[in-house]
Amino acid sequence: MKIMLPATLLVALAACSKKDVNTAPGPVIPVWKLTEIAGSGFTTVFYYNPAGEPSAWATHAPAITDSTTVSWVNGKPRFTYLFFNQQQRIDKSYLFSGDHLTRIQYHNFDHAGQWTVTDYDSLVYEGNRLAELHVVNAGARNQLFRLHWDNGNITRCDSYDLHGETEILTETTAYAYNSEPALANAFQPWFYFIYTKHQFPVLSANELIREERFSATGNLRWRNTYGPSYQREGRLERMTRLHEDFSLPATENSAKNYVYRQKHP
Repeated sequence: MKIMLPATLLVALAACSKKDVNTAPGPVIPVWKLTEIAGSGFTTVFYYNPAGEPSAWATHAPAITDSTTVSWVNGKPRFTYLFFNQQQRIDKSYLFSGDHLTRIQYHNFDHAGQWTVTDYDSLVYEGNRLAELHVVNAGARNQLFRLHWDNGNITRCDSYDLHGETEILTETTAYAYNSEPALANAFQPWFYFIYTKHQFPVLSANELIREERFSATGNLRWRNTYGPSYQREGRLERMTRLHEDFSLPATENSAKNYVYRQKHP
C-alpha cells in the first residue's frame, strides 16, 4: 500500500542534500519462533536448525514422550524420523514437484520384515491449490478427500470411500475462518501440515474458528468452535476449543497456549 506523506515533511526532505541523508542501518527486526504449545496434559516443544527450519518436535505427556525429527533438502521437508525399538527410523518421506508436495510415503515393515514404503498418499492440484488427496494402502486406492476453496481458504472437504472406481461419500467437513493470518504461516511451507498429520485447514491463509462434520445424509455429527486470542504484536497467544458431539450428546472444553522465542536473523 502506498503511504502518503504530509506536505510539510515532503518539503523538508526535498531541502536536504545527499550528505544530510542518514544512511545508518535501521534496527534489526526480530524473528519470533514458536517454541512451545502447551495444552491440558501435554506440551509440545519445537526445535530449529541453524537455517531456521524446524528440525524436531517433542510432545511430553505424563506417561510418555514422543519425538519426531525432520530433515530438509533445498528448503523442503523430505523425511520425518521416529525412534522405534531404540532406533531412529524413517516414519514418512515426502516427494515434491516444484513447490508442490505430491506424495506422502509411509514406511513400515513389509511381509519380508524389511523397513520400506508400504503405503502412500497422492496429492492432486488444480493450479496452485491442493484439490484432492488419494489414500493408497497396500497398492489399492481406497479413500479420497476432495477439497473446495474460497479465496485462500479451504471451506469444505468431502470424504469418500472407494470401491474400484466407485466413489461413496461418507462425510463432509465445513470450515470457517477469521481474518487473521493462520499460525501455519509462521513456519516454512508444508511443515505445519506435516506436524498436524495432514489437517487440511492449516493450508488455508486464515485462522480456523469453526469446523463441522456432517454425515453423507447431511446430519451434523460434531462441531468444534475455536476462540483465538492474540498478543499485542499479533502473534497467536491462546486458542480455546468447544467440542460438541451431537451423537451422544456431549460437550468438552479445552485450550492451548503458544510460547515464542525471539531470534535475530
